[in-house]
Amino acid sequence: MKTYFKDIAKCKKCGKVIRWVKMQSGKFMPCNPQEIGYKISAGGKGEEIIITPDGRRISADIVYEGIADGKGYISHFATCRVRKK
Repeated sequence: MKTYFKDIAKCKKCGKVIRWVKMQSGKFMPCNPQEIGYKISAGGKGEEIIITPDGRRISADIVYEGIADGKGYISHFATCRVRKK
């Protein structure tokens, strides 16, 4: 699995640190820099949208303990407190 990262930067809206992940479309997605574990649910519908290091967008559940199916990032669009206003 190839990982596509650009630079670490700061969100122009809220000032938080973000990581740019290159999506399979070729565009870059701003993500929160903390890598999180995820598990794909049996029905395929998870609680969160996860951006994988290779640029896929998947629906999965965050795993805090135990075995994860993979690791990825949460889009900063989902958490930016200034953008949500």
